[in-house]
Amino acid sequence: MTNYRGDFGKEGSYYILRRGLKMKETFKRSTIVAFIAGVILMVLSSSAWALPADWVHTTATLSEARYRLTATTVGGKALFAGGIRSGEDFISNVVDIYDTDTGLWTTSTLSQARYSLDATTVGNKAMFAGGTIGQLESGEFVMTDTVDIYNGRTEQWSTATLSQARTGLAATTVGQKAIFAGGTFGHHEASNVVDIYDVGTGQWSTATLLQARHSLVATTVGNKALFAGGDAEDGSWSNVVDIYNADTGQWSTATLSEARSNISATTVGNKAIFAGGYRGGTDYESDVVDIYDAETGQWSVATLSEGKYAMGATTLGNEGLFAGGHLHWGPDYTNVVEIFDGDTGLWSTGTQTLSEARGRMVATTVGDQALFAGGCFGDYVRSDVVDIFTITEPVPGDFDGDGGVGGGDLCLWQAGCRTASCSDLDHCDSA
Repeated sequence: MTNYRGDFGKEGSYYILRRGLKMKETFKRSTIVAFIAGVILMVLSSSAWALPADWVHTTATLSEARYRLTATTVGGKALFAGGIRSGEDFISNVVDIYDTDTGLWTTSTLSQARYSLDATTVGNKAMFAGGTIGQLESGEFVMTDTVDIYNGRTEQWSTATLSQARTGLAATTVGQKAIFAGGTFGHHEASNVVDIYDVGTGQWSTATLLQARHSLVATTVGNKALFAGGDAEDGSWSNVVDIYNADTGQWSTATLSEARSNISATTVGNKAIFAGGYRGGTDYESDVVDIYDAETGQWSVATLSEGKYAMGATTLGNEGLFAGGHLHWGPDYTNVVEIFDGDTGLWSTGTQTLSEARGRMVATTVGDQALFAGGCFGDYVRSDVVDIFTITEPVPGDFDGDGGVGGGDLCLWQAGCRTASCSDLDHCDSA
């Protein structure tokens, strides 16, 4: 794993100067400080490097290849719904359901086929809202106000409606409220509508964003739901962050360091992270990461290893994972997984990559597994791949004798091998 950000001290070293000290004492103290700095740096580097050794990477397949789908988790199940598939009947109503307890996949259907919908879970209800359901001969897209609701306890479906039919909206849950914000309606008109569902009362209410926009992104940290970026009504990119405080019921705003849309977001600990995006111009893929710290209320900025947009993002353990994405407007995609370590605050890329380079996939975490599903590659070729990263217990030693602790050791250790090698997690090979 390669760390590509994070300075250690001023210009990478400690500087100590005490006027009047003898040369011998200065040298002695400098040596001690340098030793301490080296130990700390090794600990930080080791922590960031060793992370993939705690993962198992497997793959599965969706029942049909598609992109512009959405995902959420309820109970022990991850649900992947809707999207654009191949063929004349290209709008999907399929819901692929993964049960983390059994490892089995099943399917269900939405009440209405659609894509560019969004999803969130509140209580035991997974909610799939809005989306595009078709296109008129005039070229105008048709949006829906439908909300499909899956009850994770009863495994039954029901429906509700948004106050406004729209697509390209953003959804997140804070406290007992599922919030669906923004989007586009009519003939590419940006919406400022916010629909709020209270699972405690079963009632819906509405609010408005400061700025109407679509292709925004949402995540929740602590008692705050944040809706960031997007495409504004006039065709420009937005740097607005609308913030809903669940304790007070009040809205406030902040700004991203760079206006952009198609951002990927997740929350790690007390930090909401908004990474990459599309910013227009000739250099339109962004490498900017805006980070909001809920404890301090402060914003900071970091950078990805390269500019990209439409990544899949989720949190596994105390690490934020940002996977794949478009490298620029065209057929170039990446399989890189960027990792934010919530313990150290360091960013890294590592030996773990997606099995297939692609963008516009969706991601969600269920139990100790992070799933990245669907997407597209090449000239919008649909993907049915699901990359699954599973947390395992830390590997206790260097079993393969290569001088480090990594994937080979994980295989040997989990298979009960202590020498030679193993071809998979269940079988030891002969020496």
